Amino acid sequence: MVRRGLPLILVLLLLTAICAGCPVQSADVDKDGQASVMVVVTRDFGRELILAETLEIEAGTNAMEALQAVAGVETKYGGGFVKAINGLSSQEANQLDWFYYINGISLSLGAKDYALRDGDVEQWDLRDWSYRSFVPAIVGAFPQPFLNRVRGEVKPTAVVYDEPFAGEAGALAAKLEEWGVTEVTLNGAETLSDGVKEQSHLIIVGGADSGLILELNELHKKLGFFAYCEGGKIMVLDEKGNPAGEYGAGWGLIQATQNPWSPGGVGSGESIVFMVTGTDENGIRSAVDTLINNSDGLRNAYAVLVNNNEIIKIP
Repeated sequence: MVRRGLPLILVLLLLTAICAGCPVQSADVDKDGQASVMVVVTRDFGRELILAETLEIEAGTNAMEALQAVAGVETKYGGGFVKAINGLSSQEANQLDWFYYINGISLSLGAKDYALRDGDVEQWDLRDWSYRSFVPAIVGAFPQPFLNRVRGEVKPTAVVYDEPFAGEAGALAAKLEEWGVTEVTLNGAETLSDGVKEQSHLIIVGGADSGLILELNELHKKLGFFAYCEGGKIMVLDEKGNPAGEYGAGWGLIQATQNPWSPGGVGSGESIVFMVTGTDENGIRSAVDTLINNSDGLRNAYAVLVNNNEIIKIP
């Protein structure tokens, strides 16, 4: 990921140099030493798909090598940062840059320092960073963040719910297990332990006025969100941070961030949180149903609004 401004560039270069001196993470591969990964290139917050290629790789292949295998890549700062992909270039004057995600999670590692694992989804997105230079996580690789480890071990997944949505949460947990997610637990929001909250991936299903959702909503700027709940509506911002719409009755919202309650907090890449909420019970149920029955509608998106079968990518 590239960020503009001299101080940030210097920090990123220093981090890359430090990481380059560390052992690259070992990849999860099959018995033949092969792994299958997906490389996706998009622009404008995942709204426009440039390419999506499934790639068979050798153990130890890093994210930069995988990108270079499917696209023409121009780099800068010693080859560790992407300037252009297939001729689409970052533009300093217009505050456009390439950002990358592994399984929907933004990493502090440079692309040359992350060894891909079997099943990984690597997404590069050319986007405006004038309002949000750091978006910690996106929904577009669902359910992959709950299947693959990115940093450290595979985390358990806790589906956390407000009481009116116990049935929907149970159905979602069953679907995650069907997809192969291990250690899935169901947790009522009122009885969720600090240990589970801190050490798990979280999918939080609840109303905008419930405790955990309310806490995330109040931190929406820090957590990289382009939508928040206010006055019974979902307020949406555009890429510049300007108001872009208000959504009322029947609308649900699915957005993601890194777990702010994890030991390392936002930026550590330890675990992810999916915030599944809405303006009312119908909207929340629409959001859960989308995760279960229409997850392709999230593909490559940063966040989505849903109303029955209608899905809107935001920003």
